[in-house]
Amino acid sequence: MATPRTELPALASPSATAVPPATDEVEYPEGHWIAQSVAHGVTVRQAAAALDLHFRERSEVLVAMELMVYYQLGNNAAKLQPDVQVVFGVGRGNRSSYRVWEEGKAPDFVLEVASPSTADTDARHKAREYSRIGVREYWRIDPQGALMSSPLEGYVLSGGRYSPAERVAGEGERVYLRSAVLGLELRSERQAAATVLVFRDPATGEEFDGALPEAERRRLAAERDKQALQQRVSAAEREKRAAEQRASVAVERARALEEQLRALTAHAPPPEGHP
Repeated sequence: MATPRTELPALASPSATAVPPATDEVEYPEGHWIAQSVAHGVTVRQAAAALDLHFRERSEVLVAMELMVYYQLGNNAAKLQPDVQVVFGVGRGNRSSYRVWEEGKAPDFVLEVASPSTADTDARHKAREYSRIGVREYWRIDPQGALMSSPLEGYVLSGGRYSPAERVAGEGERVYLRSAVLGLELRSERQAAATVLVFRDPATGEEFDGALPEAERRRLAAERDKQALQQRVSAAEREKRAAEQRASVAVERARALEEQLRALTAHAPPPEGHP
């Protein structure tokens, strides 16, 4: 039975201030994840792979799958474990957990993939907590197609309350939801194993979904572009060195000709009739 869309309450967002780890002796264990179904696992992994690949050149963007988020200093029960999260401005360094007070901010984007045991919690409890800690965008997707009122829902935080993400018309009958945080447009698509997220870059019109063949194609294309650029740079450097050598040879030849001219002038007989 589909879960109705829930009105999300307005809650105050606490300010996140970096705190030195030495001030806290509480342990914050890493999270453990077990896919609730084949479809659930496919949807989570593809979304994380797609976003990680999209932001691969940006070292200040963290993309994480199933990384535990602790949001209250000294309280390791105050935690959330988004299926996928994206955080801007914190760096890609390895972490066993994400501690809001150390990082200085909450995640910017979180995605929850619904399962029969989590759909209601995602819609109510997690939505309240994400809004309270200041997560800017909260997204939900239904990998099975029977747990939510629509396959994909996106919410944008404004004034402590989540409002539905803007709808964007695409080619044909396609409709996307806009993520201002990611700078992308999102839609759901039923594939063989699950309903997955499809991302569209509005700057290029390109769609990508994180499936292994697509991810590999994009990786290889990026490698080819990089190699082509390196070859062009190398060719330009070789041409520059060749031009410098030609210029050096020309200078030496000019200098030699000047020396020869001075020598000839010094030993030349005086003009006829010169006293």
